[in-house]
Amino acid sequence: MQLADIYAQFARCKFWEERYRLLIQLSRRLPVPSADELAQWQQIHGCESRLWFEFSLTPRQIHAYSDARLMQGLLVIILAALTEQTAAQLQQFDLHALFDELQITRHLTATRLNGLAQIQAKVRAEALSR
Repeated sequence: MQLADIYAQFARCKFWEERYRLLIQLSRRLPVPSADELAQWQQIHGCESRLWFEFSLTPRQIHAYSDARLMQGLLVIILAALTEQTAAQLQQFDLHALFDELQITRHLTATRLNGLAQIQAKVRAEALSR
């Protein structure tokens, strides 16, 4: 799924409940990894739900999963954004701004935002290391 498609879908949402439903629908697009795959991925701590995230710039590999459907929907958006950005863009990657544009941020709990901040830091660090 392309980020432009996601923006278009969210633009049609007038209320938070519609955005929430859309996030749940998007969550169905996230593949469910095996227990062995999860064991190999780094778990992100400090998030409300269990969250795993692995990112490699070269070659571009992104693995992400959460046990919470809302976070799964957010991960689908993140995966679309990460896939479409250059290494230079990823150095400035701003998840908060992305979710602000989609009018999601203010509805997320502090612990979910903490997990997202850790993902953002991991992506920026990988992009800066190249």
